[in-house]
Amino acid sequence: MDHKSPLSKVLNMKKSQKIEEKAKLLWGKNLHHETKGPVHCNQLKEVFKDRWDKSLYGKLLEIGCGNGSDLEVFLNNKNISHITAIDLGENIHKLSEIYKDNDDIVVEHGNALSLSFEKNEFDIIYSFGVFHHTSDPIKCISEAHRVLKNKGSLFLYLYSSHEDLILKKIGISIESTIMKTFQFIPFSLQSIVCNILSPFCWIIFSAPSLILKIMGFKTLAKKFPFYFGLHPFSLVSDLKDRLMSPINHRFSKSETEKILIPFNFYFSEVVKTSSGLYIFAQK
Repeated sequence: MDHKSPLSKVLNMKKSQKIEEKAKLLWGKNLHHETKGPVHCNQLKEVFKDRWDKSLYGKLLEIGCGNGSDLEVFLNNKNISHITAIDLGENIHKLSEIYKDNDDIVVEHGNALSLSFEKNEFDIIYSFGVFHHTSDPIKCISEAHRVLKNKGSLFLYLYSSHEDLILKKIGISIESTIMKTFQFIPFSLQSIVCNILSPFCWIIFSAPSLILKIMGFKTLAKKFPFYFGLHPFSLVSDLKDRLMSPINHRFSKSETEKILIPFNFYFSEVVKTSSGLYIFAQK
């Protein structure tokens, strides 16, 4: 039974709409306007290894396809018979044009909070770094579970709260403060601030991490925020993704495991790394 008052429902709806509008602006128009970008699905392949290869077959749904960097990987997998890729933003138009003559893939507008598909429609559902930017990540998981076939596989990446990594906790605290400040700053100015911040973040976090990596301390190097920064302005896109985001939900491993329990997955596993939370679940 829903005990929320009509006013509460209206306020929640307005909040969701505001989050969606900024998401369309940030990712649909700004960050994902290019058709080239880093491949993310290989991270899940590395974490889950055998489960990844055994699970990739049949019909695949990618929720939040961005600039399409992962689509080519899936298209080259002969065990995947058809791909449906959805996203909120204008980036969809360019991607749908690229794949318009390919019968094995459909690219269309879609919302993780309300999927326009029937129950038990997909063999695999993949989503990297999307659910934690919505107003209700648990609703996103519920929708993914609904359209996933029995014995189908769900692969997700979510932001971690990094409760046991001091440097990353400091970074998250700074992130939260800047995001609150950005609420009062025009979108264009937010973008400029991210460009200015990139060299400073690289010097404070990325450069020490690179030095540790060169010295052979690879595990320790990955405990630094922005350990992947290669040069002073290589962090601009990532800073925009985090700081200009309308919302960033973060979870601990135990919280994520508890969230999955009510869905009664046949099997689920949450792996925590210094990069975040990697989730595999089989219905």
